Amino acid sequence: MKECEMVKSISAKILFGISAVLLICFFGGLVYLHYDYYTNISPYASTPLYVYNLIHGVIFLIPSIIFFIIALILRSKSKNKS
Repeated sequence: MKECEMVKSISAKILFGISAVLLICFFGGLVYLHYDYYTNISPYASTPLYVYNLIHGVIFLIPSIIFFIIALILRSKSKNKS
């Protein structure tokens, strides 16, 4: 039982770290997209910015939220057992 709890605790920490990195990538990407969209003349300027923000959110924000929730569940289960 102790090994299982330790694995859950380590998994929760890893998933929380991954979710934090994905969240940082999300916000950094939003800043970069906004800067690139309004300052550089690019071939994708005909597409509205919200389309790129939506795609960026699906790639980074949704997995970040999912990993964070799973990490919280694993953490609460490992804390309840001890």
